[in-house]
Amino acid sequence: MRASGLKVWGILIAVPLIVLLLLVVLLVSRRPIGDYSDPGGPFTEGSYADKQEQFDGSLRIVAWNLHYGEKLEQVIEALKSADELQEAHVLLLQEIDAAGAEMLARRLHYNYIFYPAAFHRQRREEYGNAILSKWPLSEPAKIVLPNWLTGWLQSRNAARATISVGDRDILVYSVHLDTTWMIPRWVTTQGQYLVEEVEKGGHFVILGGDFNTWTSGSVAFLENGLEGAGLERLTEGTGYTFESAGLRLTLDHIFSMDGLDYQAGVYRQTDASDHYPLWAEITIDSAP
Repeated sequence: MRASGLKVWGILIAVPLIVLLLLVVLLVSRRPIGDYSDPGGPFTEGSYADKQEQFDGSLRIVAWNLHYGEKLEQVIEALKSADELQEAHVLLLQEIDAAGAEMLARRLHYNYIFYPAAFHRQRREEYGNAILSKWPLSEPAKIVLPNWLTGWLQSRNAARATISVGDRDILVYSVHLDTTWMIPRWVTTQGQYLVEEVEKGGHFVILGGDFNTWTSGSVAFLENGLEGAGLERLTEGTGYTFESAGLRLTLDHIFSMDGLDYQAGVYRQTDASDHYPLWAEITIDSAP
């Protein structure tokens, strides 16, 4: 009887230890390469816009996670031919490398900035976030998002820049949150950190990208926080933005100032990525 009891206790102790060992092995095997926590860089920029776009009161934004830029020719085709996407004034791109960002800017005639966020082990390349604009981009910045397991989980950031539309300066963010972004580092989640960042600016804000909102609760959490900062989810009600193996989720969003006249949607007639591009067209005055 005593031997049986010892055996049970041995199993109860061994199983958690094995699970812990497997988790450690998994973390070590997937540990990110490189440190991207420096707000100053690395950084790439370029200017390929033919001329400064004249503003007619309507601003079109497209946000798109490009799945490591695997099908850039198809991305270009969609951005040139789809009524909802073509002639966009601002592109907010995620999961792209420096060469891909430069190629899109050059081929489609945009100015651009790019900040890598992580090094992909298998692809042996840096990927991150880019902003492309028909207007000049100024005051570029990388917003380093909190990581609840620094050095073990892939770093995340948001690329930020200012575009000048008439007499109005607009702060534009291209965002990619972690899949575990709701887990706090101390007391701040990546979503809360982003809200605090937006509240600092005091400018007109456009914020879009892949927020990895895998549950309705995470969508509501993000939406409520940004509403408190004066932003509205322009793409609310547009439906799923990610599709894989029959799974459909709303991971991507575009936010801007509350009370705007706008229309928005998701373009699904492309397989250039596992995410679909979001678009929003807003009406604003050129003067603040």
